[in-house]
Amino acid sequence: MKMGRSRHCSEDERFLIKKLIKEGKTYKEVQKIIGCSAKMISNALKWEQKTEKRGRKRKTTPRMDRRIAKLAKTQPMMGSKRIKQDLQLTVSTVTIRRRLTEVNLPARSPRKVPLLRKRHVQKRLQFAKEHIDWPEKKWHNILWTDESKIVLFGSKGHRQYVRRPANTEFKPQYSLKTIKHGGASIMIWGCFSYYGVGPIHRIQGIMDQFQYIRILEEVMLPYAEEEMPLRWTFQQDNDPKHTSKRAKAWFQMNKIQLMEWPAQSPDLNPIENLWADIKSAVHEAKPRNAEELWNTVQLSWAAIPVERCQKLVDSMHHRCVAVIGNRGFATKY
Repeated sequence: MKMGRSRHCSEDERFLIKKLIKEGKTYKEVQKIIGCSAKMISNALKWEQKTEKRGRKRKTTPRMDRRIAKLAKTQPMMGSKRIKQDLQLTVSTVTIRRRLTEVNLPARSPRKVPLLRKRHVQKRLQFAKEHIDWPEKKWHNILWTDESKIVLFGSKGHRQYVRRPANTEFKPQYSLKTIKHGGASIMIWGCFSYYGVGPIHRIQGIMDQFQYIRILEEVMLPYAEEEMPLRWTFQQDNDPKHTSKRAKAWFQMNKIQLMEWPAQSPDLNPIENLWADIKSAVHEAKPRNAEELWNTVQLSWAAIPVERCQKLVDSMHHRCVAVIGNRGFATKY
């Protein structure tokens, strides 16, 4: 069977050439059998079917894609409209967002974290390094405390999404109901330790240093003397009412050891996770007024299992590791 002397061949010719080579034939033997050139044999063995390209032509070049990605990495808060203007691109903002998604840079809601000055970062690092090797039992002797505002509406603590058809955003079943100024709210003080939740107290009026000392005297101290180990440490943040001269004098008078706490560090305080639990419970219960809100808070607080408290306290080593790993800045906790 004689074939043309061209460098390319048909699908049937390629199949025959590959079959003969697979059987152990040499190039010269294949040439004698089918009458083709050595180049044709070489091309037939190298040939691969190209995938069919569908869709319209890509509007950006690889160089443009790299420029878009580079600007987004150096200016992560910059929107697609600004990227288009700065790079003087002719493509749409939709195309720019698509290119960023391709390199795993989609738009996400930034996490809200406390503003950390240089001194805050240094203090956080110092705290983490000093406590990273603490034995777990030492953390068990800490009484964690804090205040929190619980709002009647919008208490879940994170953004809510809805799946709905187009142009139905104002239908009742797809809208989120709100009340001006968030409706009723209450301020609460609470404490917990490795051994479970302690008392929770509703703050009446404005929380100042005098009311804070009353809470310490009438709510916290009786609980701590009864439930905490013989040698325990009190944790609080650096709110001015906590560090006032009167508060310091009260702690000294009652011989209570204080934990030195870095400012702007809610991620280091595990009680913040319990506040999130309470807010989720409020969201699910949907109380109608301040009294129902307080009842919901009390019930959900009392329902927090000891195992939850123990897991949070035992996370302190990992929290210190995370602070050091992020060079003193805010962490996922």
